[in-house]
Amino acid sequence: MVRIPENSHISFDYIISENYSNGYRNSKKLWTNSYWVRTYIKLAENANIEESFLSRVSNHIGRYTNKTDKLIFQPLADIHLHSDYTPGLIDKNISSSKYVWIFTGLSLLILWMVILNFSILTTAISSEQAIQIGIQKINGAKRKHLIFQFIGNSLLQTFAAAFLALLLCWLLLPWFINIIGQNLSFHLSGKLILNLIVITVITALLASIYPSFYFSKLQPISIFQKRKSSSSKMSFFSFLIIIQFAIAIFSLAISAGIIKQLNYMQSKELGINHQNMIIVPTGLWYDSSAFKNELLQNPNIISVSASSYAPVNCGWETTYALNHQGLLDSVKASVFCVDQDFANNYGLELVQGKFLQMNYDDYWEEMRKSAKNEKNLTNESVIFPIVINQTAEKLFGFSDPIGQRIDDNIIVGVVKDFHFKPLHYPIGPLVLTNSPENIMTMNINIQANNFKETILFIKKIYQKHRDQRDFSYQFFDDILNREYQQEIRLKNITSLFSALTVLIALLGIFGISWFSICQRVKEIGIRKVNGAKTYEVIAMLNKDFLKWVAIAFVIACPIAWYAMHKWLENFAYKTELSWWIFALAGIIAMGIAMLTVSFQSWRAATRNPVESLRYE
Repeated sequence: MVRIPENSHISFDYIISENYSNGYRNSKKLWTNSYWVRTYIKLAENANIEESFLSRVSNHIGRYTNKTDKLIFQPLADIHLHSDYTPGLIDKNISSSKYVWIFTGLSLLILWMVILNFSILTTAISSEQAIQIGIQKINGAKRKHLIFQFIGNSLLQTFAAAFLALLLCWLLLPWFINIIGQNLSFHLSGKLILNLIVITVITALLASIYPSFYFSKLQPISIFQKRKSSSSKMSFFSFLIIIQFAIAIFSLAISAGIIKQLNYMQSKELGINHQNMIIVPTGLWYDSSAFKNELLQNPNIISVSASSYAPVNCGWETTYALNHQGLLDSVKASVFCVDQDFANNYGLELVQGKFLQMNYDDYWEEMRKSAKNEKNLTNESVIFPIVINQTAEKLFGFSDPIGQRIDDNIIVGVVKDFHFKPLHYPIGPLVLTNSPENIMTMNINIQANNFKETILFIKKIYQKHRDQRDFSYQFFDDILNREYQQEIRLKNITSLFSALTVLIALLGIFGISWFSICQRVKEIGIRKVNGAKTYEVIAMLNKDFLKWVAIAFVIACPIAWYAMHKWLENFAYKTELSWWIFALAGIIAMGIAMLTVSFQSWRAATRNPVESLRYE
């Protein structure tokens, strides 16, 4: 068999023929049981799926089911990043293209900040070496030669940085994989090397544009007479600092907003009791009652219930035919198989009627009727009891749902809405039903104390009933957190990017503050001689930088708010964009800028005025 890659959306432990499973062989004849499978169709080359074709197939299905569902055709290559349907239990590694764009955008912002820093530091350093440029011009150096000199130096440094980046990628890859929780591989292909060369050349050219054209146009006489156009340089530098700190504040605000949303999702009340709930896969089917009774002998076990799986992401969906006064309609709802103790174990609130009761004799009697109807085309009444949630009650449109029939089901109770899917999705219609063959999991509510002893007890009872299978368990909260892996991964990456943007902005403002202070050494000495206090000199030097960061804050906040607002649209339940998120980002950026500038300002302000006046 062909090996299925780990990152494929197709994931399985074993393959079984449809003819081997009686349950599937029977259910596949029912067009409504779409939650069992995904249907893959191989089309002819250059085939075109037209709307008329979809309508014909839908009408054909409707003749057998009285359903009005519309088919969705999804190209296989688009499933990973561009899924048109809600992922179910059988779908793995389903992501979204929006995260690719988010990470690409963050990477480009980091690269742009590095380019700005390179320009800043190159200009600052070259200003101290301007005499060398003047000598070259006197000796006949043309402007284009100087431009090529700057670009050549930039290319040399950028390619060296690219080589170092490749080495760091190789060394830090295991650490990065641990942070994002995603398997990655690093292989140098010809296409990757070509793309890296193109990016490196573009980066070098962008980084060297301003220094090369600025210094190549200077006249030798202005250089040797030390006529400094520091005002124009500082205007350029202030523009770069504003951009850098706007990016840093944006990244900090985004990171804080993502953390706030993730904390909101992980702490929001779901409408069920899931504290200290342990999920144990058993596959016991009809033996679940005996297993439950033995578990309840332990005083550390509060309650036990059986279900298809943990009520974290109920991905099974089916379509029900409704008949309202002769008008046919179809409604899609999630289906979840539970036992009679499920409501008590998870604390579900019963609004109307009663909850399900496990009665295998009644269940199989109804199954025999259903099989007889299908085989002999009879119309014997089949009744499977179900409990629905309040959303399903509204959707089905019954004024009094108790006793109403939906296909082969009769509604016996209504429970209060609870979250049975991640908070990306609103609470949808849910049908709780009783199907012994789908009871695969035990939900065990335990005391917080004596945890190890309780787990050993559960394992002992498990091995008594399932001696041929390994024992495993998970906490409900751990399963829930795995549903938010994309958000956790995004939080980790944005936090890392925020730290990088702050570090790069710090290096940029360090270089500019050093250049600015060097240009004003004589001024500082004169002010000190005339009685200026140290704190007055520090305030004078810090004033401009404070203004630049404040402007960056004003620019970054609305952009960050809009970006977070668009991202939060992906969630049915979301946190509020509090003002303190943006204020915190601004305070952090302002604090870092002031600490960096104040250190150099203090050194300049406490220098002996005699040394300062002797500087030039």
